[in-house]
Amino acid sequence: MKKIMLLVMLFVATNSFAQANKTDVIKLVELSGEVQEFYNIADEISKQLSVNNRESFKKDMEPLIAKQKKNLIAYYSQNLSQSEVENLIEFYQTPLAKKFMMIKQNYATVLSNKSEDFKSEIQGIIMKYMM
Repeated sequence: MKKIMLLVMLFVATNSFAQANKTDVIKLVELSGEVQEFYNIADEISKQLSVNNRESFKKDMEPLIAKQKKNLIAYYSQNLSQSEVENLIEFYQTPLAKKFMMIKQNYATVLSNKSEDFKSEIQGIIMKYMM
């Protein structure tokens, strides 16, 4: 009987720890800006659509983005310890991390502006090998 009680207590303790970890991982994912990047990608793609279809496209993207967020949370939960998650949360709340996120976002804008040039350069190389 004592063994069963011990096993039940261990299971309950493990389960509550996993929930705390998941809550912290969700916070980490939100602070890291990774989900926002999915929204930014959807916004960029929607700009290529007609004005009438943009809102419908974004609405259709919501379940896909939610799925990606869920996958990201599961991946981090499996690969990061609770203390690592807490340390990363603490980092993302620092001024340095906020500056890093701003620079990263600005770089994404610069990169998207230069992507057309990059695509045309790649097409030139592809044409070289197709002839």
